[in-house]
Amino acid sequence: MIEQILMQNGLNEKEVRVYLAVLEGGEIPVSQIAHKAHIKRTSVYDVLESLKERGIVSMIKRKGVHTVSALPPQNLIDRFKRSASLAEGVLPQLIELAYSSPLKPRMRFYEGIGGLQEILREMSYSREQVVGFTDYALMPKALFTFIRKEVVPRRRERKTLIRLIAPRNARNIEVQKEDDIHYGEHRLVDFPKQMNHIEILIYDYSKVGFLSFTEKELFGAVLDSSAIHTTLRNIFELVWVNADKKKS
Repeated sequence: MIEQILMQNGLNEKEVRVYLAVLEGGEIPVSQIAHKAHIKRTSVYDVLESLKERGIVSMIKRKGVHTVSALPPQNLIDRFKRSASLAEGVLPQLIELAYSSPLKPRMRFYEGIGGLQEILREMSYSREQVVGFTDYALMPKALFTFIRKEVVPRRRERKTLIRLIAPRNARNIEVQKEDDIHYGEHRLVDFPKQMNHIEILIYDYSKVGFLSFTEKELFGAVLDSSAIHTTLRNIFELVWVNADKKKS
């Protein structure tokens, strides 16, 4: 778990193993780092040089022996936070740059829970109110947890509301009661055919996300088309006005 988090924040596998070995050792000779990290000593020097350049470790020479100490964990976490803050600061410029190109990909495919999370993460940065169709009765528990913990807080921070239409069933009635938690509004309808529905998310002025929740078809796709986006948004609005609101 620790290793994964560090790698997700910019360190590669060898750097993580070396950093943790140094952190555990306090002030430790290079030979012991190689033993603890299970990396050849010659490779350890290259890894240490990379970490030293970024200020993550420091190296001194005591009685002819090079010893290494690590940046305290709280300082490292502060660096991660500052990096995230800086990234958030340039996000508007990056989005503007992405939309300035006429050669945007028209369709992108994603597989598994991780792929569906990527679509939801992208949706949470939408520049317009998000609308769509879903069914929480089919949604994997891990994805619902991800929405509550990561997607909703980001939408709330950016003041991006969401409106969703769902088929009337016990699970969706339960979720509808928690609209405030979801920072949005759910309305329920009785679809003509009772069948497995995919989630459709309409967002960001030109994007439509399709998310399939069934075990055998756990995948998603994002289509970038202003015409299709507008058409599906109009269909959504027609259904929305006739859908049932949350009861007082």
